[in-house]
Amino acid sequence: MTARDVARAAGVSQATVSFVLNERADQSISEGTRRAVLEAVHRLGYVPSGAARSLRRGRSNVVLCLIPDIPVSQAMEEFRRTLSQVLGESGLTCVFLHTEGGMRLAELWPHVHPAVVLSFGRLDDADAEQIRRTGVALVDDVLGPNGVAAHGLDQAQVGDLQVRHLAARGHTRLGYGAVVDPREDAIAGQRLCGAEEACRALGLPAPVVVPVDYTPESGLEAVGRWTAAGVTAVAAFNDIVALALLSGARALGLDVPGRLAVVGVDDLPVAALARPALTSVAIHATVPATALATLILAEAGKPAPAGSPPGPALRLVVRGSS
Repeated sequence: MTARDVARAAGVSQATVSFVLNERADQSISEGTRRAVLEAVHRLGYVPSGAARSLRRGRSNVVLCLIPDIPVSQAMEEFRRTLSQVLGESGLTCVFLHTEGGMRLAELWPHVHPAVVLSFGRLDDADAEQIRRTGVALVDDVLGPNGVAAHGLDQAQVGDLQVRHLAARGHTRLGYGAVVDPREDAIAGQRLCGAEEACRALGLPAPVVVPVDYTPESGLEAVGRWTAAGVTAVAAFNDIVALALLSGARALGLDVPGRLAVVGVDDLPVAALARPALTSVAIHATVPATALATLILAEAGKPAPAGSPPGPALRLVVRGSS
């Protein structure tokens, strides 16, 4: 079906069809004519060309989301779903482009004229300048420390929350279970900085940092090192690192939390199934995702979404491991 078919069915010119579908305020279209065109569109199943609209307007209703090579996590998936849903309700469509193979923006740009570009990682200067030269709004480095202003979720607060909880339980010699995967560096560094800053603020020694991969052997080695250093509680980068530490403590016959307390992050469903059940920092990702969507809508010249998700983005779920 084409606009010509719609015009023929509605008994109007093709230009009138275009004026109605593009909601041209500078054209005087009667309500009866407008209704006839829209009824014909519905009856014939006509779908306007998004590419053509994009060329006419200079941009589309696409929010181009550039995703670096990062591991899939529960919080990230919740973040992406919420972002897509909130923007979709305002007529914007998220297109996620994974960029680990190279940005290739020069090849992409002739085909996509986005309303906003959202980069979860930091763009290099050349790519950022190329986007800005087109007049398209850019929200850069969402996962980095500079991106906190866009969505309000400060990853340093995660480490701070873990340390303050453990200190309140009477622990003064703390460890930090870092992650080995370099793809997590953007977030991992911020969480560790938060933990270190909390220790300084509380007058505690800096946490003993030990890298841990997702294996029982690595958990066993890390727990052994902390035990030798007099560490009595550990803040883990995430729940999977924390579960590796619980495995290591069991292998060494250490009581948790009596001899070693452990706090994770993400509050995965499996955290409640561990023995002992894992204390974890839950991330309510819909809160920062809605905040980011609000910023994007403002950049695209659209009104803010109605309402916002209740509660803080971070919540400590206390269980048996601490």
